Amino acid sequence: MLFNELIEQKGLESVFSKTNISSENLNRLLNEEFDKLNRVKALGFLLILEREYPDIDVNELRQRIKLYYEDHAPADDKVVMIPASSTTGGNDFSFFKIFIIATILGGGYYLYTKGELKPIINQVEDKKNFFDDNKALDTNATEAEAKKVIVGKTEPESVSINTPVAPKMETVKLNEDESHNKGKNDSTKKRNTEKSTATDSDKSVESVVKEVSEDFLKHEANKKIEETPKNKETITVTPIKTITINPTRGMLWYGFINLKTKKRREFMKKVSTPFTIGDGKWLLVTGHGYVDIVSDSKTVENADNKKHYFLIDSTDIKEIDKKEFRRLNGHRGW
Repeated sequence: MLFNELIEQKGLESVFSKTNISSENLNRLLNEEFDKLNRVKALGFLLILEREYPDIDVNELRQRIKLYYEDHAPADDKVVMIPASSTTGGNDFSFFKIFIIATILGGGYYLYTKGELKPIINQVEDKKNFFDDNKALDTNATEAEAKKVIVGKTEPESVSINTPVAPKMETVKLNEDESHNKGKNDSTKKRNTEKSTATDSDKSVESVVKEVSEDFLKHEANKKIEETPKNKETITVTPIKTITINPTRGMLWYGFINLKTKKRREFMKKVSTPFTIGDGKWLLVTGHGYVDIVSDSKTVENADNKKHYFLIDSTDIKEIDKKEFRRLNGHRGW
């Protein structure tokens, strides 16, 4: 669907309500009145339209805008200002030159003593080697492979051993002979009976203890046979090798920073793109939150219009706040 078709179907007020692009600027884009806009603003409006209306096609309009501003570049862009002293000569120019050199040297020494010179040099090197980190982020992994997750899980088994308790021994009380009127033979018979009963009781206790001990030993032996360790499953933690950046609502800007080399890359895409993480640590910044970040073992889903910051390595995808991001990035923003 082209831009003019969108305006015809939705109307200027509807498009203004959704994109916050004023009706006046929408009319200028529609009528191609590029002289009343500037290049950055016109191209920015097209990015907003693509974000809010994923089906819109503004490629031809974008090319016409670029061609217009190339043909209508300001005439004074190529004007070079030459100091009058460089043509007239004299001591004034020499003094001015010495003053400039002294100022530069003094400023450099001040930055060096404050420890601020090294970050500036590192920032210049970052700009120079802007795209040197291609190899670390390039990948031949497909999107399907990037979304695979392998996680196993098991629960440990517990074993308890019950110790048998020996049965309580019953105490047998022997009653004396109720008859006291019997003779000497009855008394002797009584003593023999008591002695025999006591001997039988001692043997009974001995045999019960022996049986209990034998039963306990057999029980323990059977326990050892039955308690053969079973094969236990192990939890398999898959390291993160790739992540897939999946914009869920049109065009998405996002950027990576390698924490080891401090080099960065940025992208503007609306299709899913997998990246190889490797063994490094990365900072990820997104322009808005309509994005899913899919890895081998974790998926992060966001659905808002806020900027988000992440710390990514081979073990986790962790969302961090802006303060933590600046600390990890040497107290700098993107």
